[in-house]
Amino acid sequence: MLRFMTGDDLRRALVAAVRSHVSDRSATLSPGPVDGLEEAITTAEVWLDDALSELLTLPFEEQQRSPLEVFQEAMRFPTEVLSEAGVAPLDRDPVEEEALPGDLYRLAPASSRDLGEEVWRAHLEWGAAKAKTMVRPRVWLLSVDLMDRSRLEGPVREAGFELVAFRSATDLEEADRPPTTVFVDLTHPDADAAIGRLAEAGIRVIGFGPHVDEMAMLRARSLGAADALPRSRFFSRVAELLPTLA
Repeated sequence: MLRFMTGDDLRRALVAAVRSHVSDRSATLSPGPVDGLEEAITTAEVWLDDALSELLTLPFEEQQRSPLEVFQEAMRFPTEVLSEAGVAPLDRDPVEEEALPGDLYRLAPASSRDLGEEVWRAHLEWGAAKAKTMVRPRVWLLSVDLMDRSRLEGPVREAGFELVAFRSATDLEEADRPPTTVFVDLTHPDADAAIGRLAEAGIRVIGFGPHVDEMAMLRARSLGAADALPRSRFFSRVAELLPTLA
């Protein structure tokens, strides 16, 4: 099954790290339980989940803050409880105080690695996904006909996309980043398998084939293709079949 990184993986990992992170840090600050701290941790988890859900559903270029910065802000809830309980603030150097003036107990992690291996790896993968999608969005083509690529290259590029051609479904599995749309030649021996896996992964697929092969087009739609067209109609409508870039 094709699967591409989404912000949900990172959101879940960060929210799951809140309780253990705050509990471990507070244990070094106070000799005993702090009244209200458990409730503050729960509040931080709920707030963080909502804030990250809002942030990470935005297109990468519209995300004005990093997920780690949002996690740092969530630490204000346990910080307030510790302060109200009279826990002595830590001595911090001027650089720390300037960067995070409200982080009296060093609850705000300087790196996602401070939150454990799982969070760190999720953060790295998400960062790599973000870096890749900040370049020209891709349209994939699965076809054995080199002429298909040459006919599509111009209109795809003019619309602001990069066209990447593949010769087999195996090659699709090894791609380094997801496409916006995939064009599949229905005469390709891997067409059915590719359409099924791509559609399952939530990727928009458009099939094209000989106008006399209506069964192939019906089968493509049943497998999850957004549309399937005769070759002549497909190549005359390429520009309108492409998604609109915001």
